[in-house]
Amino acid sequence: MEWKINKGSKSCITCNKEFYEEEEYYSSLYDENSAFVRKDYCTSCWNCNAKETSFSFWKTKLTKRDKPIQKFINVGLLLDMFVKLEGKNEPHQRNLRYVLALYLIRKKIFKLKSWKKQENEEFIILYYPKEDREFSVFDPRLKEDEIESLTKEMNQLINNPFMEYETTGNVN
Repeated sequence: MEWKINKGSKSCITCNKEFYEEEEYYSSLYDENSAFVRKDYCTSCWNCNAKETSFSFWKTKLTKRDKPIQKFINVGLLLDMFVKLEGKNEPHQRNLRYVLALYLIRKKIFKLKSWKKQENEEFIILYYPKEDREFSVFDPRLKEDEIESLTKEMNQLINNPFMEYETTGNVN
């Protein structure tokens, strides 16, 4: 499934104030009609209501144009999205959770514990040492191009150009 997700905007969705270089603002995802919609807010327009109604949110800032972009990703944000997708049964949400799991395994946040089969579906069992917790993640048996597509869409969600899919079958 292809998601049509808007990239980070250059202005606040509420007041239309344009963001300037190095200005902090809030990005928020909303689950609207089984699709994720990204909305950006200046710090003045960001409020608790937006926080409470969003699926996920994070504080970000526009990078300086002449400054190289740092190669990091907010793992806490991805972990939060992963946890919030637990129990969701829509295919695109299950697929996204699976790709998030792959990425979090790659970053050594999760450890692959085992596999299980339940009612003709396969699951990977992950261990999260920080909280001494296990997660069961549906394995949708995605093809390499599907994982690559989901990874690109995740990049659009969080506006991170450095989370790329390697052709070796691993999430970077």
